[in-house]
Amino acid sequence: MNGKPTRRSFLGHAGVALAAPLAATAAFAGELDGAGYILGRLAALEDANAIRALQRRYTRLVGTGRREEIAALFADPARASVAEHVRSLALDGDDTFAIATDGTATGRVPCIVTTATPIENCGTLVEMARLQGEGFVTRSERRTLATTFVKRDGAWRIDQVELGS
Repeated sequence: MNGKPTRRSFLGHAGVALAAPLAATAAFAGELDGAGYILGRLAALEDANAIRALQRRYTRLVGTGRREEIAALFADPARASVAEHVRSLALDGDDTFAIATDGTATGRVPCIVTTATPIENCGTLVEMARLQGEGFVTRSERRTLATTFVKRDGAWRIDQVELGS
């Protein structure tokens, strides 16, 4: 009309700007390596999310004392051991994972470990405290939870857990 931009011309340009990334993605997926690359990235993201969920479930169960549920998370239930004095694990930072093509993975995440050590039996006061559920020295410290995982029958399982300093 008189050279001034109108609302309709703005909507037309905005539509083109929004459609360009979608067109580029569709063109990229149609390439020979593009589809395989996208499927590989999707599988890696799904594996990382499954491993994170497994690791979170393990840390939640550590303080509950449910040994059977903890053992169910492991590929070999005989390796499902939690240190005697550990009372809880709390994830405290970003995790890092390395997923190998042979169906194994390793993960490291900073955590806070709470331990409870019984007070040495030295008299009636300690015995009374134990009867009331006390009599422990509780301590929290920052450590690193290092875990190895294996993929069995399409599902990730914990292979080994180690609390490093």
